[in-house]
Amino acid sequence: MRSAHKAKAGPVPSPAPAEHLAFSLTRRSAYRMAWKYGRFPLAVLRMDHHASSSFHSHEFVELVIIESGQGIHFTKNESYPIAAGDVFVIRPYHPHGYSNAHDVRLVNVLFDPDRLALPLHELTRLQGYHALFETKGRARKFYGLTSHLRLDLRRLTQVEGLIAALEADLENKAPGFSFIAKALFMQTIYMLSRCYANQQSLTDRPLQRISQAIAYLEANYTRQIRLSDLTATTHMSLSNLYRDFRAATGFSPNEYLIRLRVMRGAQLLRQGQWNVTETAFQTGFNDGNYFSRQFRQVMGISPRRFVACHGNADVIAEGTE
Repeated sequence: MRSAHKAKAGPVPSPAPAEHLAFSLTRRSAYRMAWKYGRFPLAVLRMDHHASSSFHSHEFVELVIIESGQGIHFTKNESYPIAAGDVFVIRPYHPHGYSNAHDVRLVNVLFDPDRLALPLHELTRLQGYHALFETKGRARKFYGLTSHLRLDLRRLTQVEGLIAALEADLENKAPGFSFIAKALFMQTIYMLSRCYANQQSLTDRPLQRISQAIAYLEANYTRQIRLSDLTATTHMSLSNLYRDFRAATGFSPNEYLIRLRVMRGAQLLRQGQWNVTETAFQTGFNDGNYFSRQFRQVMGISPRRFVACHGNADVIAEGTE
C-alpha cells in the first residue's frame, strides 16, 4: 500500500502552502483543510494505523473506507463495529470518533461538494446515494436505513482500485488532472450508491453478531483456520454462525476467507515484493496453482495479468498462471 499522507494537528494555522496537507483543531472549531492540490477541493488520505480518537468534526465531507482491522465508530446518535469493507460518510460539522481501534487501516477521500461542483443532481433517482451521502443521522434512523455500507472483498478491491487511480491522478497533477479526478470520484460515488441500495435489505444485527468472526479471520488468515475456532470465538453454534455470517456478508466463512486471502494477495502483488507463488504462501495458500484459480474466480483476472496491469512485470517470472 502507499504510505499515508501525514496530517498535522495543532492550533489554527495561517493558510498552508499548496504542497502540504494540513489539519487544525481547537475546542471551538472543526478540522480545517489546507487542500494539498492548490484550490482543488479533493484529496486522498491514507492512514495505516488509525488509533482511537475522541469526538471531533471537520469542515469538509469525509468518505471513509476501512481496508482492514476492527474497532468501533461512534457519533452522537449511534455506534457500530467496523471491519474491512465498511464504508461510511461523515458530513461537515458532525462529531464522530473511534474506539477500541485494533490494526485499523483506512483510506479517507476528503472533499468539499460545493466547491467541487459535481453534477450530483443526476443521482436523484438513486436511493443509495441519498441514504449514504445525503440523509442525516436522525432521518436515516427514522426510515430504517443503516448508516454504513459493507462491501464484499471483490467490491472493496474495485473501490480501492478507483481510489488508487484517483490518488495517482492527484499526485501526478498532469494537465487536465481535475477532469479525470472528478470522473474517477463520480464513478466511486456511483458504485458505492448502487452497492448501498442492494445491501439495504440486510439488517445490522447479523453483522454485529459475526463481527468477532470477521476480526478473527482478518487476524489469522495466513494460518489454517477451523470452523471450531470461529464458533469458539463467537460463542455461536455452527448453524447460527453460517446463517448470520452469510446474512451479513453474502458468503460462507470459508468463501469469505478465500476472498480475504485473495485480496491480501492482490495487495502484495501490487507492491511487487513477491512473485505469484511466494504471494500464495504469504497469504495462507499451500499451492500456487490453487491460489491462481481462486484469484481469477474472485478478481476476474489471473494473477499474471493483474501484475502486468499494475506495472510490476518483473515479479512474474517465478509466478504461475
